Amino acid sequence: MNEINVNKNYQDEVLDSLLYAELSKRAKDPNVKKVLSRMSKMEERHASIWREIAKIRGVEVKSPSLISVAKVKVMAMLSKVLGTNTMIKLREGSEDNDVKKYVELSTSSDLSPQERVMMSDISVDEAAHEEILSQVASNVSEFIYGISDGLVEVLAAVSGLSGAVKVPLYVAVGGLVIGVSGMMSMGIGSFLSSESEKEMSKKERDKISLQKRVDPESVRKRVQEFLTSIGIDERDSISLSGKLVGGAEDLLSPKGGKSPVKGALVTAGSYITGAIIPSVPYMLGIGGLEGVLSSFVVSGIAIAVVGYMIGIVSSVNPRKKSMEMSVLGLGAAVATYLLGNLLSSLLGINLA
Repeated sequence: MNEINVNKNYQDEVLDSLLYAELSKRAKDPNVKKVLSRMSKMEERHASIWREIAKIRGVEVKSPSLISVAKVKVMAMLSKVLGTNTMIKLREGSEDNDVKKYVELSTSSDLSPQERVMMSDISVDEAAHEEILSQVASNVSEFIYGISDGLVEVLAAVSGLSGAVKVPLYVAVGGLVIGVSGMMSMGIGSFLSSESEKEMSKKERDKISLQKRVDPESVRKRVQEFLTSIGIDERDSISLSGKLVGGAEDLLSPKGGKSPVKGALVTAGSYITGAIIPSVPYMLGIGGLEGVLSSFVVSGIAIAVVGYMIGIVSSVNPRKKSMEMSVLGLGAAVATYLLGNLLSSLLGINLA
């Protein structure tokens, strides 16, 4: 490990600590504020470990640049709009799995025994990192996916309608009716799904708690399997599983912190928001091919943005996801528009 690696890891931990601290300041929920503050202190401890390693190696660590600090503060401000988890994932970017990185460092021959112990301590923290963050999970994912569904489905619907119906207002009304129907369906589905997940999670957590008392070794093996599934090799997962078995419930079956009612309202509201976008040109009285193209442009931009956000929250390449969704969404719209025109010609439908 050279000097730049020590500095980079130190600076990354400092920036992560700052982000959690800034997010904690802006959080209104006391529980969320508490969790984020805890995360900030964990990252601060990690930074102090890197600072100690730098001291051992005679390396002078440098504070993060003002630009990096400014970016973190902007991310914290944007969390009000885009959600806490989105900003955390955006900050992490495409970096390698932290757990895997620190486990590998804890066995690296480039580090001294003392330094390997330090890396092992950090790896334990990072193994519980994602599950701790699940306690502050916002509804941003449901909101983004809801908009995506509303956008794509209603864009395809109004495109098909515009092929047979020439009056812009009729197309707009048709799109909104479909949007409202989808909104109610999505909201009810979200509520029932969340209720079911909540009940299943509680039963599973109770089962794990009982197993810890009756057969702790079986729980340790389950924790080990979980660690292996996220990329940690067998030897390291055996070592970590013994240290993490005490919090096995949070690792194997995280407690759901989301309200089914709130989740349903967010999903329904986001769906209708997405559904309105493709209908806007028709609401403004733009019809014919001009209306279709206007709807395609407005919706295409919205789909690209939503696709990028989905890429962030799902930890996949945002640009690739944006392009993929744009091509599929607009492709479906073109297909239904052509189908509408075909059926209009075959059946002699022409509501002008």
